[in-house]
Amino acid sequence: MGWGRSNQGPSEAFAAEEQARADGLARRCDEIASAPSHPMRNSLEHFQAAYRNASGNAAEHTAQPEVR
Repeated sequence: MGWGRSNQGPSEAFAAEEQARADGLARRCDEIASAPSHPMRNSLEHFQAAYRNASGNAAEHTAQPEVR
């Protein structure tokens, strides 16, 4: 199996895990951003990138309703 996107269908369990990860990262980003002296302030961009990744994974692996 190669790296990158596959043509597999949605995986609701994976989507749920990634959504939970995204939710935790969003809370962490808010915590860091709200405190200018937060010790992780220099890592905020990395937390935001991880949030975007987790959110994208959750969306990509969630079954979408059929459009008719």
